[in-house]
Amino acid sequence: MSENSHSLQSSTGYWVTRLARAFEADLEKRLAVHDVTRASWAVLSAILHHDKTAPAALAGFIGIDRAAITRHLDRLEKQGLIHRDRSITDRRAVNLKMTPKGASLTSELAAESMATNTKFTTGLTQSENDAVQTLIKKMLSNDGVVLPDL
Repeated sequence: MSENSHSLQSSTGYWVTRLARAFEADLEKRLAVHDVTRASWAVLSAILHHDKTAPAALAGFIGIDRAAITRHLDRLEKQGLIHRDRSITDRRAVNLKMTPKGASLTSELAAESMATNTKFTTGLTQSENDAVQTLIKKMLSNDGVVLPDL
């Protein structure tokens, strides 16, 4: 066994964490220009691209609790990016709608997200990129994480 086999740098988790933090920092910087957080971007994307229009379904889809989703929705509504349609027959039922401003911004945010991905995957072949994603998903499944079928 080599002398460095127990060093921090020999840990896959160390490198995955460093990469995740670098991805997050780059994306946060890009999104901040639009006054949006990564969590808000996830909410907007889930509404527009995955038709998650009920707050509870949205919270489950992006993996945050209902209190947190309410705070995000409050902020996005205040920014004019979404609108909450309340049911006339059941005041507890809410349907989330993207405003034109929100839809336009979501397209810009998607471009920012892709720019971050491109920054970190430049130099990888499509096959290598696919393999990285497959390995990460496999590693997450080892922890019992059930990945949504996106």
